[in-house]
Amino acid sequence: MIKITSKLGDILTYAKENGIDPTVEFVLLELEKNREYGLRPNRVDMFEALERYILEKTPSVSADQIKDYRTLRKHLNGFKKYSSQPVTFRNLNLTFYNEFMDYLFHKVVKPNGTIGLLTNSAGKIIRLLKGFVNYQIVKGVIPPIDLRNFKVVEEETDAIYLSEKELAAIYELDLSGDKQLEEIRDVFITGCFTGLRYSDLSTLSPEHIDLDNENINLKQRKVHKAVVIPMIDYVPEILKKYNYDLPKIPRYMFNEKIKELGRRAKLRQKIEIVRKKGNEREKKVYEKWEMISSHTCRRSFCTNMYLSGFPAGELMRISGHKSPAAFMRYIKVDNQQAAKRLKELRAKLANLG
Repeated sequence: MIKITSKLGDILTYAKENGIDPTVEFVLLELEKNREYGLRPNRVDMFEALERYILEKTPSVSADQIKDYRTLRKHLNGFKKYSSQPVTFRNLNLTFYNEFMDYLFHKVVKPNGTIGLLTNSAGKIIRLLKGFVNYQIVKGVIPPIDLRNFKVVEEETDAIYLSEKELAAIYELDLSGDKQLEEIRDVFITGCFTGLRYSDLSTLSPEHIDLDNENINLKQRKVHKAVVIPMIDYVPEILKKYNYDLPKIPRYMFNEKIKELGRRAKLRQKIEIVRKKGNEREKKVYEKWEMISSHTCRRSFCTNMYLSGFPAGELMRISGHKSPAAFMRYIKVDNQQAAKRLKELRAKLANLG
C-alpha cells in the first residue's frame, strides 16, 4: 500500500509539474507503465538546452533552418519579461502557450518596426518549439511533456504567382542601361522556370549543369534532396550567357529589385490581401508588382507547369516537394482556372472517343 501511495504521489507531482490534468484515466495509464519519475524538467535549463540543440543541428540542416532556430531563441528570450511564470520546461503548459501566442501576435517588434507576427509566422515558431522539446524528450533530457494544446496555427497564404505571359513581359524588358537589374531579372526568370528556392539559385554553378542531357542536377540545401531539373524555355539561353554561373545577388537586394521589374512590366492588377494576427484581421490592397518576392519563383514554376497539364506527381519529383499537401500549397489556381482545366480535359476525352 505504501508503495502504491508513493507511486501515486510521484504521478500527481509529475502531472502538476507538466501542466497535465491528473484524470483517473491518466493515473491508471501511468500506473500501468510503472516507470520512474527521476527526471525533472525544471532541472534542465531550457535556454542552455536550446543552445546545445542549435549546435547539434548545425552540421546536418541548412543555414536557413539554423536561422529559424535562432529566431525561436530570440522570441523565447523576448517573452521572458511578459510571462507570468519562469520560461522553463516545467512551465510548458496551457498558460505558457496562451501568453506566448499573445506575445507573438501583439508584442513582438519586427525588424521593420511593426508590431506582432502574422498567423503563419507565429505558427512556425510554435512548430519549431515543439520540435525542439520533442527532441529533448526523445534524447531523455527531460521527461514527456504533453504539448497537445500547443496548436500550430496557420492560414492559406495569399502569395501570388506570375503567369507565363507576365514572365515574358519581364524577360522582354529593355534593361541594357542597368546591368544589375538585368542580372537580377535573369536570376528571377531562371527561378521561375526551374522552381529552385533562392538558396539554391544563389549557389547554382557550372558543377550542377549537365549539358549532355540539358539538366540541372543538385541537392537542395533546405531539405538535402537530390533533384534533376530540365533546362526549359529561357533557362538554357540565360545560363549560357553567364557561362553557367549565375550572378550572386544578396537576398535583400533581390527581393527589393524584382519588385521594380514587375513595376516596369506594368503588373498593376489590384489584389486584396486579408491576413490574420490573432483574432484580428488586416485588409490591404496591393498592386501585383508590390507582392513579388523570391518565393514567387517557385510558386510560378509549380503553378504554370501544373496548369500546362504536367502531372502533379512527376512535377513533385522536379520541385522536390515531399508530400502532395505541401506541393498543393504552392499551386495558385483560382476557380476560373480550375473550371477551364476540367473543360479542356473533357474536350480532349471527347475527341479521343
